[in-house]
Amino acid sequence: MANQKKDKGTAPPPAPESGPRFFRDILGQERAVSHLKTAMARGRLSHAYLFLGPGGVGKTTVARALAAALNCTAPLDDGDACGECPSCRRLNAGTHPDFLLIAPTGESHQPQIKIEQIRDLRHLVEYPPLGGGWRVVVIKPAEALNALNDAAANALLKTLEEPPPQHLMILTAQGEADLLPTVVSRCHKLAFVPLPILLVAKELVARRGLNKEQAAWLAALSGGSLGRALKLDPEDLLAQRRQVLEELDHLTAGSTAGMLDWAQRLAKDRTALDNFLVLAQLWYRDLLVSHCRAPDHLVANRDLEPELAGVRAAETPGTWFAKFSALGTAQRHLQANLNPELTLNILGLRLAATKVR
Repeated sequence: MANQKKDKGTAPPPAPESGPRFFRDILGQERAVSHLKTAMARGRLSHAYLFLGPGGVGKTTVARALAAALNCTAPLDDGDACGECPSCRRLNAGTHPDFLLIAPTGESHQPQIKIEQIRDLRHLVEYPPLGGGWRVVVIKPAEALNALNDAAANALLKTLEEPPPQHLMILTAQGEADLLPTVVSRCHKLAFVPLPILLVAKELVARRGLNKEQAAWLAALSGGSLGRALKLDPEDLLAQRRQVLEELDHLTAGSTAGMLDWAQRLAKDRTALDNFLVLAQLWYRDLLVSHCRAPDHLVANRDLEPELAGVRAAETPGTWFAKFSALGTAQRHLQANLNPELTLNILGLRLAATKVR
C-alpha cells in the first residue's frame, strides 16, 4: 500500500550539478563551514538553514558538501565526507536520491518556484530517506518561492515548522528582503561573504588558464563571486569596456537629446546595462585608488594607465566619487525594479552634470 502511494507522487528533480565539493574544497567560507561541521559533530544541526550571500560564492556548493558529509559511510576524522563510498560516488554522479534541488522551472524574466513543486516535496518528505541517511533539500533561489505570489512560500511553511526526522532544508538567497518573514523566522541564518579578489584571480588562473592580468581584471569585475568570474569572457569584456569609456565621454560632453537616446537604447538590453554599470563603477574606482597611490594589483584597469593618468590630470577626486555614487544609486534602483529608462535618464543627467572642484 505504501508503495502504491509513493508511486503517485512526483519527486522534485535531483540536483543537476555533478561533482560535489567537500568541506575541504570550499573556498573563502571558513566561518560557515566551521559552524556546520561543529553543529554536525555535536548533533545540533538546525532543521532548516537560510544561506544568505551573493550569487556564485559557494552557497549551493556548501549544501552539497554538507549532504555528502551527512550521508558518507566512511567519514574522515574531521567529519568531512570520504569521497569514495557509494553515497559519495552517487553524489559525485548527480544521482543521489536523497539530495534534491528545487529550482524555478522553465525560462522566465522572473524565475518562479511553483506551488506544485512544493506540494510534490511535501508528499515526498512523508517517507524516510531512501538511502537510510539524511535527505537534504536545497531550494535555490528562495526568492523564487514568492516571485509572483506567496502561495509556494506559504505551502512550504508547514514543512519548515514540523520537519520530518532525518530531513534538512536549505534555502539559498542573496538577501532577506524578498522572502516572507515567516519563512525567514523558521530558518537558521548563515552568512556567506564575497570571496577575496586575489583568491578569485588565483582560481581563474588555475581553472581557465588566464594570464595574471586577465584574471585580476575579471576578479575585480566579479564582485567576489567565483561563479560569475568563471562565466566572464575577457575578450568580450575588453570590447565592452572600450564602448563604456566612449559612452562616459559622450555623456559628459554630449547633448541632453543624445543622453536620452542612450538611455532608451541601453534600457532594452539588461545584460549590457548591468555590464555598463559594473565597468563604469570599476573605472571611477580605479581613478580613486590610483590617485591614492594604491598598490598596482588593486587597480583593475592598470593596462589603461595612460588614460587613467590623463583623467587624473584633468579632473578631481570629488568628481569621480560623485559619479561612482550616482552609478551605485542607479544600480540599487534597478535592483528594486524601478523603471530602467527613467533610472538611466536620471543617471545620465547626473554623470553629465557632475563636475566637483
